[in-house]
Amino acid sequence: MHLPEGENVTDLSFAVIGCGSFGSRRVNALRKIGARIVCLVDINEEMVSKMARDVGCEYHTDYREALKRKNLDCVVVATPNKFHAPISVAAMDAGKHVLCEKPLARNPEEARAMVEAAKKNGVFLKTGSNLRYFSNVRKAKELVESGTIGKPLFVRGWIGHDGKKVLHTWNVDREMAGGGTVLDNGAHILDLFRWFMGDFSVCTGHVATLHMPIEVEDNGMGIFRAEDGRMAFIQSSWTEWSGYMYMEMYGSEGSVIIDNRGEKAVNSGKWVVTSTTVLTAKDGSRQIFDYSAEPPQSYELELKDFISCVEGGHQPMASGHDGMKVVEMVQAIYESSRLGRAVKLR
Repeated sequence: MHLPEGENVTDLSFAVIGCGSFGSRRVNALRKIGARIVCLVDINEEMVSKMARDVGCEYHTDYREALKRKNLDCVVVATPNKFHAPISVAAMDAGKHVLCEKPLARNPEEARAMVEAAKKNGVFLKTGSNLRYFSNVRKAKELVESGTIGKPLFVRGWIGHDGKKVLHTWNVDREMAGGGTVLDNGAHILDLFRWFMGDFSVCTGHVATLHMPIEVEDNGMGIFRAEDGRMAFIQSSWTEWSGYMYMEMYGSEGSVIIDNRGEKAVNSGKWVVTSTTVLTAKDGSRQIFDYSAEPPQSYELELKDFISCVEGGHQPMASGHDGMKVVEMVQAIYESSRLGRAVKLR
């Protein structure tokens, strides 16, 4: 997929609430596609004022002031997880459409309140899911939906990194984050599991803090089973030294592998993150689709899709409901680990 540089895509106006690492990514993506940013919000006034000057917009240190704006259509929520629900609900009560970073919330109760707020106010709630916009993930989805691998049977995947980027951040604070690597990174893989295979009904999970001096898990695993027997296995880790994401899906006629592990050299000699889709038939024959040389553009593509859906009056994907179901799956892993037995999902 090619994304035109600087193309103006919409008359919708945006606020970004939370201008840390992920908020700044969203700001940069909005600027790249030419969307109108009317204000930025963060409690760190020095940081947000500088960013607002660079963008050429106004800023607030209190999100409630931003939500009073009549010239505001959409809100991107990129705060710590603790504030996802209250800010998103307030934005939707103010009639704004919301894109909230994953995980949608710290727990299912918060996520359900967000989904209900969207319904009540007649606005759209989207869960941030930029992995759905990776070219190799999109290719795998196309192959599976076209029936290339036959009836889906099982899926397995892992995701993670070495933990350095979260060790001294709010991500390892249980009150702020709600959980560790399974909620943080695992939410991505679980969203893809549902996107490719639908819902699951039973979970067996294990989480542990094996290495890092933190109060949330640095490793977790989960096995899911659907009513018709389909199975899924996930591992999420902050002690994954080589990173980042790998997923295999097997069907009655073949398999698809999504590989974003490590790095590889491209023709320019530059080292880039691997991005491939591998299709294997039952007879062992293979096709490899390599997107490693493509520039990263998942955030831009996701925002363009969000805008297109809002303007067209239909629900953006991943929806708030999708994000809620993922949080329920994470909660099932935590509950199963705590109880030492399988648990049922809603």
